[in-house]
Amino acid sequence: MSRVLVAPDKFKATLSADEVVSAIALELTSAGHLVDGLALADGGDGTIDVVLEHGFQAREIPARDGLGRPRTGVIAWRGDETIIEMAQVCGLATVVDLAPDPWRASSLGLGLAARAARDAGASSVTLALGGSASVDGGVGLLEGLGFAVVDRRGRQVTPDLAGLVRASAIEPREVGGSWRVLVDVSNPLVGPQGAVRVFGPQKGLQPRDLSRVSAAMCRWAGLLERAFALDVSSTRGGGAAGGVAAAACAALGARIESGADYVAGLTGLRDRVRAADVVVTGEGAFDHQTFGGKAPGLVIDIARELGRPVFVVAGVSGLTEGEWRSRGISGVITCSELAGSSESARREPGRWLAAAAADLAVRLGPAVGAGD
Repeated sequence: MSRVLVAPDKFKATLSADEVVSAIALELTSAGHLVDGLALADGGDGTIDVVLEHGFQAREIPARDGLGRPRTGVIAWRGDETIIEMAQVCGLATVVDLAPDPWRASSLGLGLAARAARDAGASSVTLALGGSASVDGGVGLLEGLGFAVVDRRGRQVTPDLAGLVRASAIEPREVGGSWRVLVDVSNPLVGPQGAVRVFGPQKGLQPRDLSRVSAAMCRWAGLLERAFALDVSSTRGGGAAGGVAAAACAALGARIESGADYVAGLTGLRDRVRAADVVVTGEGAFDHQTFGGKAPGLVIDIARELGRPVFVVAGVSGLTEGEWRSRGISGVITCSELAGSSESARREPGRWLAAAAADLAVRLGPAVGAGD
């Protein structure tokens, strides 16, 4: 019998981290292993669910989705501290019923939610930025918080990418409080690896528009510097959520932190890896981005550092065996390979995750020495 830590992130758009933990734990427990289940997140979808399991309480607040439609958002609250997950309030998951519209998609809902939290007494606000729908540079965030972003004629621009292109000045205001943003990427605001070039196409931006929007984002970086006396154009992680991180850093004095590191600290991840004989992590798409700020990448790094064998269960993998073995990983099992294709795996995610977990149980059975 082995002590197995099962610590995955979600399988995006198919299974929550809790569902992944439960499916894998069921098979491993049936095989006689002792399982410690720990759902993880890294600032994107599912972050609120994780923090609510670790000392925070849920509160409902009025918000707007990624296209500005009224909705009710859920934020996490502890004392005078609040955590707001952008994915839950105004992220991609809130606009899947409509075709992508990168010019209208907005971070306004995040700003409105944060303003409501401040009005309700939150002195410490954490914005978890993964899973966004927009690439508006944070125009929506700032306007939701009450900043005026105006065009050349002094008229307030729309809180979206169309407004970003027209923006000519930002009128600062005092917001108060302590601010932090959690990110799962390290991309800067501008440049070849910036918010527009990397994330714009993911939000539906067409190749023909990339140069124009990149130039607008560079101008926006200049407006942020002019208004707040801080150059955030190359700040690590500033491109997160289409530039929301950079805007929050400049306008709110927000600290940019790794979402995976924050959740790891909140959940005691390192100690739980140390207590395990074997570690299992996973996510929907296991690829090079996993090691660029994602929760499973952090789990793998900690397991390797502490000398624990680590296995990955994923929907699909974009890494060769040589690439994942070089990271110290003992094995990778994918639902898509078991199902015959990624399309088949997505159609029946529960079935193929159970199959992957059963495969894992077989591998662990004879391969792992007994724990005490």
